[in-house]
Amino acid sequence: MTPSKPNDSRKITLDVALQGGGAHGAFTWGVLDALLQDERIEIGALSGASAGAMNAIIVASGIATGGREGGRAALRQFWTSVNAAAREATPVFHVLETFPGFFAASAAWWQVISGGQVTVSSRPWQGRTAQMALRELIAEQVDFDALKRDDAPRLFVSATNARSGGARIFRNDEISPDVAIASACLPMSFPPVTIDGVDYWDGGYAANPPIAALVRFTPQADLLLVTINPASRSFTARSPEEITERVSEMVFNQALLTELRGIAIIQDALVEHMKTHDGESGSDLLRDLHDLRFHEIHDEARLSDLDPHTKMYPTLEMLLDLHETGRAAASRWLKENFEHLGKRGTAKLRERYLNEMLQV
Repeated sequence: MTPSKPNDSRKITLDVALQGGGAHGAFTWGVLDALLQDERIEIGALSGASAGAMNAIIVASGIATGGREGGRAALRQFWTSVNAAAREATPVFHVLETFPGFFAASAAWWQVISGGQVTVSSRPWQGRTAQMALRELIAEQVDFDALKRDDAPRLFVSATNARSGGARIFRNDEISPDVAIASACLPMSFPPVTIDGVDYWDGGYAANPPIAALVRFTPQADLLLVTINPASRSFTARSPEEITERVSEMVFNQALLTELRGIAIIQDALVEHMKTHDGESGSDLLRDLHDLRFHEIHDEARLSDLDPHTKMYPTLEMLLDLHETGRAAASRWLKENFEHLGKRGTAKLRERYLNEMLQV
């Protein structure tokens, strides 16, 4: 499928912020695949947490070493390798793929990039083998030296300091296999990842995905969010299992909501300030915040329909289906919004996330 192209030959550079979401991150694979296929779009920088960090690191390495097609090929290799690793690590995985009703069975290794799924375990150290399997996969497929080159997309990967709860944002020259698995370390299922003497947990707790770093450290004013976790549900969780799933989604959405709320409040204040100060914002950072144009690609209906448990099970059929769903969502977005890029934001962030919060 080729993304639809409006009659507009401009080239637009986007920053792309990628939310975590486990196997549902294959949706983001599809989105990035479509963006890379459209030659009018350049990706200047990427941020991500958990599975979003995996997608960001993989595609940045692919672009740095092989351009657009290199980025597309790298993503496909990664996600098919994730499925192959699941099959190898879990002997009954082929049964899970053949009989989806068995998804309730354990495949705990996948929780290493589940992003929006927290399962309590009394022995997180038992997840170390799975953690190392993902580390090896990342080490094999990413050219870390290429990420340090000036022509590589800028990277901002979040991990959560296990002691302070604060976010650490790792940039290109700091990216390593350990950073990748730290960003995807769910503490109830896996041991903390130690970097420079500091223990880290999943980046989704503190920045999912990082937004402020993109605004502060890149020149682009167009910022595209790719979101996976449902912003709301059509039902109230009742059973213990449903409650655990919903609380998990809410926790992993909260970091994004906090950043968006802060930016919205500042932007509102800047509008009023600039009305009375002849358009002067007062600083480069404030001007960047005022000029920031938000965009979002999501498929709330499709991803809400998926059983949250499937975030843990990277079956090939689901990965490929989500890839096509992501491509379709990106194609629709490009057709409807490309003409507005570089001119105004197109995301309905207040409607989807902020109206209730900003009424406080």
